[in-house]
Amino acid sequence: MVNVVQEVRKAEKDAASIVEDAEETREETIESARDKAEEIVEDAKNNAEKEKLESMNRFKEEVNQEKDDIIEEGREEANKIRETSADNRKDVEEFLWDRFQTDFL
Repeated sequence: MVNVVQEVRKAEKDAASIVEDAEETREETIESARDKAEEIVEDAKNNAEKEKLESMNRFKEEVNQEKDDIIEEGREEANKIRETSADNRKDVEEFLWDRFQTDFL
């Protein structure tokens, strides 16, 4: 009978050890999962920040390109106006010279 009691005590002790090990494993698993979750969240934040910066840079490039296009169009239009005004000036000078010659000479 002493032997049975000893075996029961040993079985209880083994069961308690198994429960304690399981509890430790559970806590370690939970802590590991929390660490992994924090890592995932941090990676997601970093990726979101990187995407935001890339998007902003693309937008800035597009705005700068559009600005350059508008400036170039303005220069081309200004050059056309200068050419037209130069042509008109010649025509006006010729007209005035002809008129002057007709009226005064």
